[in-house]
Amino acid sequence: MNFKEELNEEQYAAVTAPDGASLVVAAAGTGKTRTLIYRLAYLVTQRNVQPWEVLLLTFTNKAAKEMLTRAEELVQRKFNSGYSGTFHSFANRLLRSHADTVGFGRDFTILDAEDAKKLMRACADEIGVDKKHFPKPEVLLSLFGVVSGRLGDLTAAIDEQFEYSEVDADEVIKVHNAYQQRKKESNSMDFDDLLIYARKLLLENERIRNFYQEEFKYVLVDEYQDTNAIQAELVHLLVKTHGNLMVVGDDFQSIYSWRGADFRNFLDFERHYPGARTFKLQINYRSTPEILDVANEVIAGNPEQFQKELKAVRESDVLPSLIKPRDGSVQARFVIEKAKELNRKGIPLSEICVLYRSHFHAMELQMELAREQMPYIVTSGVRFFEQAHIKDVCTVLKLLVNPSDELAFTRLVQLFPKVGAKTAQKIFRKFNGRINLQHPETHDDLIKALPATARDEWSKIKDIFLAYKEENLSTDPGEIIFRFNKAFYKEYMVENFDNHKFRQEDLDGLIDFTVKFETTEAFLSEIALLTNLDAESGNAPTEEIDTESIRLSTVHQAKGLEWKAVFILFVNEEMFPSRKSVEENGDAEERRLFYVAITRAEDRLFICAPMVRRQRDGGMIFLDPSRFIAEIPEELLQAEGGFY
Repeated sequence: MNFKEELNEEQYAAVTAPDGASLVVAAAGTGKTRTLIYRLAYLVTQRNVQPWEVLLLTFTNKAAKEMLTRAEELVQRKFNSGYSGTFHSFANRLLRSHADTVGFGRDFTILDAEDAKKLMRACADEIGVDKKHFPKPEVLLSLFGVVSGRLGDLTAAIDEQFEYSEVDADEVIKVHNAYQQRKKESNSMDFDDLLIYARKLLLENERIRNFYQEEFKYVLVDEYQDTNAIQAELVHLLVKTHGNLMVVGDDFQSIYSWRGADFRNFLDFERHYPGARTFKLQINYRSTPEILDVANEVIAGNPEQFQKELKAVRESDVLPSLIKPRDGSVQARFVIEKAKELNRKGIPLSEICVLYRSHFHAMELQMELAREQMPYIVTSGVRFFEQAHIKDVCTVLKLLVNPSDELAFTRLVQLFPKVGAKTAQKIFRKFNGRINLQHPETHDDLIKALPATARDEWSKIKDIFLAYKEENLSTDPGEIIFRFNKAFYKEYMVENFDNHKFRQEDLDGLIDFTVKFETTEAFLSEIALLTNLDAESGNAPTEEIDTESIRLSTVHQAKGLEWKAVFILFVNEEMFPSRKSVEENGDAEERRLFYVAITRAEDRLFICAPMVRRQRDGGMIFLDPSRFIAEIPEELLQAEGGFY
């Protein structure tokens, strides 16, 4: 095997790095995976390292399997796939041999998500928490997981998470402690415990730590910029004696801080491992030079980063396009017409992707695609109007328009404490299949029928129904959703969804979107019609990902993927970058997110920045192009006319 012939100079330097700590800064499309595979092969064939003496840690089992398989093909020997894999699978393997040293039996059970939720719920029941205002188990599990991954302060995190709700922080702590105790008593761990106890094992037991440091003479880590504090410490404990560590990643693509990732693990690598060598992979094989020029300009604005510049291998092509359509609807028509044009010129629909910062940015596009009966796939698997929080708030509208809508009523009342499906159906039947909530006496009867714990909660939304006629809200569905959200649903989301901030953005977008419709009935009819059109045209969420359909995706879900043509929607201030994210964390991660979006494109890139959006009060808001567009020199973009 001739490594020099099969790798470029940058890759070759990294693959043949001497012993010690190495940081491989691999920019987008520069052959990161290839470099890791050849490093595995190099260690075995050139350094006389045994395959089982190398540990590869990744974020998905699929990535680990692919790299190990390809490395095995190169060296014609089997790597130790038992330990190599995700951080969690490695931790599980470790604990299967040593769980007794951290207070568990070696035959411990790993709780799946449903079992963990059931156990958390049982702990809350035992303690007797206030069911009216207590977070759902999945919200707590997510919070506890992020805090443990960051090695953070749980009390502070609880106070911050539930700052604007009536959740009792002391009760959350009690449930957390009871949950930990019940897991020990039942000899079970949840997913996060695997990392927690693997760290505890290596940190506190010198004999075991020394054994694995000797066992794994070389450790390789993929996507190191996405590690959290506990993962970085696990790696450090494994290599502390020999220091033979190679981490690969790209600080420009660190976009997961909201789930605990800390890109400083990557930026501070040389400080944590004095004498570490740094290698940069900057030769890009994916995109045209024109797309890379835009990517380089966009990311240059971030102060804290490893300075690097993507260099193109491919020949020049057309400039990326900047489109300034009038509004979201015109933007949607542009995407559809341009996608058809690209398809006629030979680009399959499956090689066209539309990216956006938040789900609600794709509302108009999904509606236009359904009208056009043009096949599309949402990578999350859930279309905008099918998401739980969107369906929840629409139940109020449905009941106002149709008092006989049993499905809407039962869905709505099940949002309240102590109301299950059977109770909801039983209450509906008491009203003989028609529950007209525009009459005060109906609410009096309904409140009597509800469980005691739900009555005060229902009282919060009673006036919304009564105002429908009194204030003529039938022409303003957005106002109804706004009031329902303010009175009840906003706090409900905090207690029931771990990503409540993103869902609130969706609702804000939905409220503004409703101004396109003259009545509540018109809004509901359009949604129902388009949902049915989706079904008729085969746009089912379960559709296979390789079918001939346009892809729609948030940027977060698109990381690691690539397409011939990419559209980016609503590249406007307060949308991309997200206003909430900038207020909380500044714009650095948002800029990295935009960089990730740009570098998904191979041949064609279309950046869309609509000029106006209609607001709930009927007025127009003028949208400014994103600060990220302002950072791109004019000569690097071409204006796309005809859609203004």
